[in-house]
Amino acid sequence: MNIPDLKNLELQNLHKKDPEVRLPSHIFLTPAGLKFIRSNSPAFVAKKFNNISGISKEGFYTKSFNAQAIQKMAMKFFIDEIYVALPELLSLRSEIISTNNLIVYSILYRKLTPTLAKTLFESKVVKDFNRKNPKNSMVNLANISLQKVEMMHKQYGNEIEKLKEEIRERVTEKILSNTSLKEEDMYARIRALPKFINWIDPRVWFLFFVIYKTEFKEQIQITFVQMIYNYLEHTVIATHLSNLIMEFIQNSEKSHYTLLATKYLGIKKSEVDNFIRSRKNREALKLLAIEKKQSLEISWNLNPEKIGSMNLSRLLIMISNYGLIDEETTQKLRRKMKADIDGISIASFYDDLDPAKLGAGLGLLYNSYLEDICRKEGISYRCVIYPEPSKQKTTVKIDMTL
Repeated sequence: MNIPDLKNLELQNLHKKDPEVRLPSHIFLTPAGLKFIRSNSPAFVAKKFNNISGISKEGFYTKSFNAQAIQKMAMKFFIDEIYVALPELLSLRSEIISTNNLIVYSILYRKLTPTLAKTLFESKVVKDFNRKNPKNSMVNLANISLQKVEMMHKQYGNEIEKLKEEIRERVTEKILSNTSLKEEDMYARIRALPKFINWIDPRVWFLFFVIYKTEFKEQIQITFVQMIYNYLEHTVIATHLSNLIMEFIQNSEKSHYTLLATKYLGIKKSEVDNFIRSRKNREALKLLAIEKKQSLEISWNLNPEKIGSMNLSRLLIMISNYGLIDEETTQKLRRKMKADIDGISIASFYDDLDPAKLGAGLGLLYNSYLEDICRKEGISYRCVIYPEPSKQKTTVKIDMTL
């Protein structure tokens, strides 16, 4: 693999993305979110809409949204769910990936400081510093005075900023030197690095700086660089999760259009694949989906069963579509559903279908990646499929607790 030039990567990081995500969405708010918006925008009136499960929730509908604003709201538990229902989704690939990334990263940013603080306080260098400086020992962030933090930044602000830049460069070099990383993961970590550094609590920088000004200078710097480098490994979750979502959306859209073509246009099953390859035919099927009020749906629920804290964040992603399942497969799935009320694993589901037709290979591969990563990190992760033959619908649920 060719190692990208560091300067070129830094220039890429300077390129600003469009701050607006043009994905028509229903954004449902938590009670705290409703209170926040009403206090800042008295004219705001929340409306009730049904979410992907048919449950009425309060929020607003928007044709586009500011990525940074929504991400900050997600970090503060102001957003309950983002729900999208459209006649097609594949054409909005970049918008869906952007939405998924901003949600996953909001969780990673929220957990960043508690994770780094725990790692630091358990590190050898901090323990050695505390043993040598018992009167000034630091064992948790709560004991670090915000007034002292502010005074330090006023006095040493420029020096601290230079240290942040030095750490960013050292972490970047460490990422680039890892030849086992895929380029996609390498770019993702380097792009994310500046923002991760900016999200670190000033009290963590205070702890770092105090120890840095002692004989433990080199040790704390090495520890800090490794700590941030390790945390950046979590960005691979967003990358593989986005890839998995798009695989499911591709399968969902094909199943959706197959149902429309065979049920309403009388296209034979043997001719469906060729029929939906035509752009003109897909446009006709899109209009038919609108007429029949049959949408492809995706939602990101950030508060399933209201589980959420600074140390625990559960994310439930659902992708639902109308689609045909033949009678033989339907019977098999019904038997499995009776045996497993929590749904069917995607591997088990694809065993009963034709993987070649559905393009299941990549979907299973990305799912396998996520299972391995989450198992390694101790993250709860499940991906199941819920067929609903009576409604001619299929719903995929991806459930993880970070």
